[in-house]
Amino acid sequence: MKKRLLIGVIVCETEQLMQRRLIKGITAQAFDLNMDVAVFSCITNNHEMTPHQRSEFNLFRYINFSMLDGILYLRNSIHCEEERLILDRMLAEQKLPVLVLDDDTTQFSHLLMDDRSGFAAITNHLITVHGLTDLICLTGQAWQYTAQQRVLGFQDAMRAHHLNVPESAVIYGDYWYESARQLAKELISGQRKLPQGIVCGNDPMAKALCHELTVNGIRIPRDIMITGYDASLTETQSLIPLTSYVRKNFRLGAQGVAKLYEMMTGETCVLTQTERIEVITGNSCSCGVDLDYLQHQIRVNEKQDDFRTLFRTSNMNIYVTRQETLDDCMEAIRNNIYLIRDCKEYYLCLCEDWEGGGAVENPSEYRREGFPKHMLLKLFNEPGGGVVTKPFPTAKMLPRLHEDREKPGAFFFSPLHHDDRFFGVSVISFGDRLDTYDPVYCDWISVVNTALEFVRMQSYLKRFNSRIYLSAIRDSLTGLYNQAGYQKFAEECFASAKNEHRRFLLLYASFDSLRQINETYGHSEGDSAVTVLATAMNSSCTTYERCARTQDAEFAIVGYQDYEADACQRIINSVTGYLEHYNQSSLKPYKLNACFGWFCDYVSADATLEEISAIAVRHLEESRESQQSEKSSPYYREFVSLRERIYSNPQEDWSIDQMCRDLILSRGYFQKLYTRCFGISFTQDVINSRIEYSKRLLSGTDYSIAYIADQSGYSNYVHFMHQFKKIVGITPTEYRRRKRQNEP
Repeated sequence: MKKRLLIGVIVCETEQLMQRRLIKGITAQAFDLNMDVAVFSCITNNHEMTPHQRSEFNLFRYINFSMLDGILYLRNSIHCEEERLILDRMLAEQKLPVLVLDDDTTQFSHLLMDDRSGFAAITNHLITVHGLTDLICLTGQAWQYTAQQRVLGFQDAMRAHHLNVPESAVIYGDYWYESARQLAKELISGQRKLPQGIVCGNDPMAKALCHELTVNGIRIPRDIMITGYDASLTETQSLIPLTSYVRKNFRLGAQGVAKLYEMMTGETCVLTQTERIEVITGNSCSCGVDLDYLQHQIRVNEKQDDFRTLFRTSNMNIYVTRQETLDDCMEAIRNNIYLIRDCKEYYLCLCEDWEGGGAVENPSEYRREGFPKHMLLKLFNEPGGGVVTKPFPTAKMLPRLHEDREKPGAFFFSPLHHDDRFFGVSVISFGDRLDTYDPVYCDWISVVNTALEFVRMQSYLKRFNSRIYLSAIRDSLTGLYNQAGYQKFAEECFASAKNEHRRFLLLYASFDSLRQINETYGHSEGDSAVTVLATAMNSSCTTYERCARTQDAEFAIVGYQDYEADACQRIINSVTGYLEHYNQSSLKPYKLNACFGWFCDYVSADATLEEISAIAVRHLEESRESQQSEKSSPYYREFVSLRERIYSNPQEDWSIDQMCRDLILSRGYFQKLYTRCFGISFTQDVINSRIEYSKRLLSGTDYSIAYIADQSGYSNYVHFMHQFKKIVGITPTEYRRRKRQNEP
């Protein structure tokens, strides 16, 4: 399927009537041309760049301009001058067509509203329908282009009917209530003669003028007729329903897309059908309320009121903010999507670091600007949708934009944040319907933001409390459990092993050389050695065991499971293999080694943890005594040197016969001495060295399993697989997967 063109729209306050009409025109023309639309709209729109508003403005940094074929920039909808200037610079850096609507103050191509003819039309209504000849015009500020266009339209209509337009007939105001109230004072006091009619530059000024005159006894429309312009205030927003003119925002939006399409493709297109309504009559002239428009407005208002009532009575804010986990919160939000009027698709995308990176130590560190490389699609509401956790590249903006769809669509992007803390984006689509979101959606988004902050704070407090708890049961140097932590988990595992009738595993390890290292090389070197020992012990555990540093140079591993009888030996082999490799590669002037005590068996109902611990301690003492006797045995140094060579080069062909010839020993005596020195047979030790080497390659490289088998000294790939699983307990592939899942 040929890729659709995608145009972006930069705007603020899409829920406001003027922007709604513009965007409906944009989507209508875009859909006629089979183009998608991505609307990026902030909800907060103050004149000052507050921290809250700066966070909302971050939404515009989410735009991947390389995905877009063109931009429509509704610059006048953005009130903050600082934001406008930043956007101007941002857009100037892009190599794609940019068209500004209703603003000619930038370097970009622009398209302006034809307010001149529109204002002439509403003026003509008072002249031709009501026969008024004495009219004045209340417009915006003199420097404003739109204000001057309205004045010219007023003058055009008056002169077309040969009516005098004195300079005093044009009054410059501020497009807001105050200038209308000032004019009302002048009319009421007699400072200015009361004309037959006043043509106001917008509805708010007309509304304020009607109210002030009525309060002071001037009857509308009997004493004076007043019209608005832009039809932004309905009869429910004014005591006197206004006669007004529907400003051609819809048409401007459609024209903007048509012009942008020509800029993008070099082709012209047919303009889509636009509004047919121009003048809407009300009680501010003697025509009375336009019944057709009134009926339409009643239907629109009733639907909006229904959703306002739904939202107000839904208790959504309570329901979504009482959830404790993010997924529960997402499910609660999903259950309230029905409150969004005519929503067809909804997507909630979070920055992967939306919680602030879990910064318990420094909670002031969190995302205020920009985006991570990946976002998380946490919620989507479409057929087959639900609560998910789907990472996607931020550059994609929204996975849905890249999917094949039968019809074009418009997607509205809004910021998710709490004050200056940025969470992500909320995206809504109305399918092929020409529509935009309304003020209820803005309130809905506000509740979602609050809910996300509630979840974030609960998660933070849980981590903070967990940190306090862990500090009491964790060793500060190694991060392993301390004596208190060991005691807690040992008791829990021991009780579970009894109840579930599983083997209880307890392994003690003592590193007697630590004292000598501290005395000879200093405590800093001693701490470094302890860290190595902790890593050797902890990396030898599976997910079923817990490792603890119970004293300075003593460690314990505890667990319960359906262990094989030689599970402790597996761990011992892993620890010794790790230390052998470290001793060979570290170039330290000392060697690290350990004595072990162990227990791995079923425990009787009347057995105690103290009794089992005593068994492990007894084995530890025996191991220590054995190690001392081994050092005094003949050939000890030669065997230590041999073992170091084996662990440095496990892939070589280590033949007992060759070793016997080198040491001038019989085969039986060689094996007896080797086992006495290291507590393991020569053959098994060679196998352990190869398995340890393969484990390092599996966790630290992307080499294939077959290549790793060969590099570890195995000519038979299948034999390696069987031997690895027998010793480690899992396959090489599973080992690699688990190691990488545990990486930070």
